[in-house]
Amino acid sequence: MLSVSINEGQFEQLIHDFGQLSVYTIGRGLDNQIVISNGKISGHHARLIQCTPTSFILEDLSSKNGSFVNGVRITRKVVDKQDTLRLADIDITIEQLLSLLTVEPIVSAHSAKLIQESIKTSPNTAVDALDFTRPFADLQHVFEQYPKLRRDCRSREKMIRTGSVILSSVIGISAALTTGGGSIPIIHLMSGAGLSMLIPTLCSTLLSTDEKMEIIDKEYREQYRCPNPVCRDPFGTREWELLFQQKTCRRCQAIWAK
Repeated sequence: MLSVSINEGQFEQLIHDFGQLSVYTIGRGLDNQIVISNGKISGHHARLIQCTPTSFILEDLSSKNGSFVNGVRITRKVVDKQDTLRLADIDITIEQLLSLLTVEPIVSAHSAKLIQESIKTSPNTAVDALDFTRPFADLQHVFEQYPKLRRDCRSREKMIRTGSVILSSVIGISAALTTGGGSIPIIHLMSGAGLSMLIPTLCSTLLSTDEKMEIIDKEYREQYRCPNPVCRDPFGTREWELLFQQKTCRRCQAIWAK
């Protein structure tokens, strides 16, 4: 785990800065971040807002031939990589759209080194093929953070304060970490931090409260499952402590606690 120190005011500013989400315009015009050369695509057809690594918002920009999600014409909708998108008469996936980005994100050499170090310091120590005690322990964060994030996401200022508390409790940060005048993306360096990665999205002014709620619910359902990748049985509203006492998955026999 990466150890850094940040004071409270700087931490709140860091979270505030992370609330500036990546937005990509899509269209036929060469000034878009995602250019699709097709006569039925409008000059500025739609935009894609990246909320998490897997959740996005697709917004139609009053295009002539429309934007569709799973066959339904939309104005604006939360989508993920499993959804089927259509722009005018072109079927396309989120991953295909992202592959058309004209500008690749830049990661400084120092940031890349820290990311690699954070990965190296978080090895999977399980020896038994069915031993998932470590990833199951991380799900305690997910269960505890979910109601807090839902409760506070209606107020951006309260969300920033909540984010400071949650992130501080997870990684124990107390002074500013900067490089080349810019902050290191601490949220991307965390491991076992539950739903903390949602905090930038929930602090953003680009999303409505309903959209934030939908993303919280989506990410909670995606994460709060049996950690065995061949099982992924959803836990729903079952309390983490009760699952801990159960110790194993009744479906796949994965070991959650010893």
